[in-house]
Amino acid sequence: MFRWHKCHKPIISRHLQKPLIMKKPKRTIGFLVASPFELLDLAGPIAVFSNANLVRENRCTYEIKIISTRKTRSVTSADGSTMGPADYYAEFRGALDTLLVVGGLECLKPISPSLKAWLGKRAKQVRRLGSICLGAFILADAGLLKNRRAVTHWRFCDELGRRYPDLKVELDPIFLKEGNVYTTAGVSAGIDLSLALAEEDEGFKSANWVARNLVLFARRSGNQAQYSSALREQDKVSEPGFRNLPAWTMANLQKNLTVEMLAESAAMSPRTFVRRFQKEFNTTPAEWVRTLRVEAARDRLVSTSDGLKQIALATGLRDELSLRRAFVARFGISPRDYRQQVRGNVLEKSRLRA
Repeated sequence: MFRWHKCHKPIISRHLQKPLIMKKPKRTIGFLVASPFELLDLAGPIAVFSNANLVRENRCTYEIKIISTRKTRSVTSADGSTMGPADYYAEFRGALDTLLVVGGLECLKPISPSLKAWLGKRAKQVRRLGSICLGAFILADAGLLKNRRAVTHWRFCDELGRRYPDLKVELDPIFLKEGNVYTTAGVSAGIDLSLALAEEDEGFKSANWVARNLVLFARRSGNQAQYSSALREQDKVSEPGFRNLPAWTMANLQKNLTVEMLAESAAMSPRTFVRRFQKEFNTTPAEWVRTLRVEAARDRLVSTSDGLKQIALATGLRDELSLRRAFVARFGISPRDYRQQVRGNVLEKSRLRA
């Protein structure tokens, strides 16, 4: 019979021991910044990856590195704000998972042979390479967009295509993915790309949590237009009372937008509003609002998993039947088929690139 002796020590099964707390692996996101840059181009994406670190279920964490094209310890935005610390690219030795190029009008200048060589070397080492807004000019100058589709801020798309005829410039998308190379449209599009990259790494649920935490109205997919045809007309508006009308209307689509409500928003009488509206927008208020509703519905079909009834209510189209009729009239395809077609294209591209 076994008797316990004080010299005997109990043997604890490994299965009963306190589990080891494993540190999450880090993915280092490097931002190559050409000062002066647009502040939101850098701060927006950094906010996305920083917030992704707050998601408990994530299997990894992001580490941010700011890398300057100049020999400085910080980078400077167009409004004089500074961000840092920054490493000079020629002295940076760390490994990178993803490299994103950021910059403003400085990106339009030719880059040095040294930076071109550094980018060429890094492009072979990183898992993902991309640009935000005018950063596409730096990637193109380094020869990294050759024979690829690319996008940049809509104001500079023509210039990008003129300078680099060996790439195909797309005018509409918010961001594009060609293999492991990404390019984006202007300013806030960097946030959309960063959310998409976070979704690639951690899934839709995680990226959606980040979007909600940043109080974003909606996550936009890459193939959504930089700006809608209806909002594009805002550039042509000469009547001061109409300048804020598109934004106000988009924020109130779920309401019954009568001429009286629109006129009140523009601080006009209904009769004056209708007369001036026709002159400014070359359409009727009812048709204009319907266009905004349908385009908003299209964006939600791509960027959310909401049902058709939810989308119809959120965009003021009342019900699924009204949504379907308006969508077919506008795009020649049903909303359900459109969603399946877009998702099918995404899956097919992923399969071909796998």
